[in-house]
Amino acid sequence: MNGDKALRYAYVTLRVRADAEDVAQEAFVRLWRHASKHGVDTLSPALLFHTVTNLCRDKMRYFKRHPEDPSEFMETQHGAIDESSIELDDELVLEVVMGLSPPERQCILLFYYMDRSLRDTAKSLGVTEQVVKTRLYRARQHLKPILEPMWKEGLM
Repeated sequence: MNGDKALRYAYVTLRVRADAEDVAQEAFVRLWRHASKHGVDTLSPALLFHTVTNLCRDKMRYFKRHPEDPSEFMETQHGAIDESSIELDDELVLEVVMGLSPPERQCILLFYYMDRSLRDTAKSLGVTEQVVKTRLYRARQHLKPILEPMWKEGLM
């Protein structure tokens, strides 16, 4: 169950399915090594999402610093949306959310779509709860002028 959520989170963050699969797999490998090294039986989902977030950041940094790479991440457009893997309510909302900055997008996805608490979202992203509140507020301010007219017209 957490594997599917980790993959969806990585996919929505990176927008490239192959990269998201690599990140999710690497996160589980790292957590398995950590668990076997420290003799831990179970690991928290917050640690999983924190690891996935850090690996996504590493991958984004790599592609930003290596623009000659043919699979340039920063300019990759998220083509067709695979509804079965993302399971979001509305394709239009996803399009608008994907237009947010990565920090705001991560907060929105963890808090609203993955039903994480403020504390878990902050822990997963490695920031304070106040930073998460600020990012959520700013993201809602960016989303409001775009989504509110559609909501009033009854399209959503």
